[in-house]
Amino acid sequence: MKHLLILFTLLVSQALAADAPQTYTGDITGVVCAACKEHVTAALVAKLPGVQKVEIQRGEKLGVNKITITATNAAVTKEAAMTALGDLAQSYQIVSLAKK
Repeated sequence: MKHLLILFTLLVSQALAADAPQTYTGDITGVVCAACKEHVTAALVAKLPGVQKVEIQRGEKLGVNKITITATNAAVTKEAAMTALGDLAQSYQIVSLAKK
């Protein structure tokens, strides 16, 4: 019985950890105004599973902004995010994205 309790506890803790928000940060180009931010945010929230929040802030380099994605999906990648942008990827380029 003790072994079953330990196994159950491990399974529950892993399930809860999978739903815990993860933060991903990187660089994005092409975002020049508030409408651009809205377009990128809407696409990522709608098409990338588990995305809860997207923040885009001015970066240090001209034309390169910082993007922060908060998601319950532990497998957010640059490639998945670019795919989620769909046709918007012609205007916006996620240059880098990594788990923080």
